[in-house]
Amino acid sequence: MKSSRLGPSQDPNFFSIPEKPSDFFVLLMRVGLLVCLFASISLALHSAFFSKPSRRFALPDRVRTASLSPGQDDSSGPTNISHVLFGIGASVHTWRDRSRYSQQWWDPDSTRGYAWLDAEPKKEKNDTVSFPYKVSSDWTRFRFSSSQSAVRIARVVMDSFRLGSPNVRWFVMGDDDTVFFAANLVSVLSLYDHNRMVYIGGNSESVEQDVMHSYDMAFGGGGFAISYPLAARLVNLLDGCLDRYYNFYGSDQRIWACLSEIGVPLTLHRGFHQVRTYVSFLK
Repeated sequence: MKSSRLGPSQDPNFFSIPEKPSDFFVLLMRVGLLVCLFASISLALHSAFFSKPSRRFALPDRVRTASLSPGQDDSSGPTNISHVLFGIGASVHTWRDRSRYSQQWWDPDSTRGYAWLDAEPKKEKNDTVSFPYKVSSDWTRFRFSSSQSAVRIARVVMDSFRLGSPNVRWFVMGDDDTVFFAANLVSVLSLYDHNRMVYIGGNSESVEQDVMHSYDMAFGGGGFAISYPLAARLVNLLDGCLDRYYNFYGSDQRIWACLSEIGVPLTLHRGFHQVRTYVSFLK
């Protein structure tokens, strides 16, 4: 049975001038529906045949993996201490005394890395300091607000990476009074995929320090680890970050800011302890 209802193009009264207010409202609804229908069809046709994908607001493509470090031919085996390269921020003026901290955990037969000094140390008679060291590359050209040494220590990651050491999976940064337990450190790092961009560390155990700086930052006093692919990305941006964040106080805060630009958040692990010790003398 055919319907006697006419379509818009066949109904002579579809666009006729209404005599009642209610009829006028119905006319407006019909015109609005036709406009929406026409706009939807036009947009669909334009998107299908004429427009190109826009990347104006797209996030940049981030490479989550990277090629192996020089000389690395197997990334599938378990992580061990030989896959870790330590970078210790130190100063020639205090290294003779503070090197004793590092010598407590350093094993010359298994651990790899260097203390990065601001100048070549003087050789003295009966010198027993045997910890390997290197002199930092030029850092004096960068702006700073409170601590120029923080700029230099932030670049330890870059200096360590540019050594081109073979078979490196993790770059571990620390201060000259940081004590690492190598076996524990390796067991922690082996839990994570070193082929991805990973930033591991811990907060300060001082609430004051966390509030002052950031709860999302790995504190350098407790040490932190950066996977090889992330270090490869970081070294290309670091100098620019140092200029942008010259007003930050510490080296670890500068590293955190640059990694935030890359889009890699902190993987928080409570095994990295940043402890600020206050000594009081009782009378």
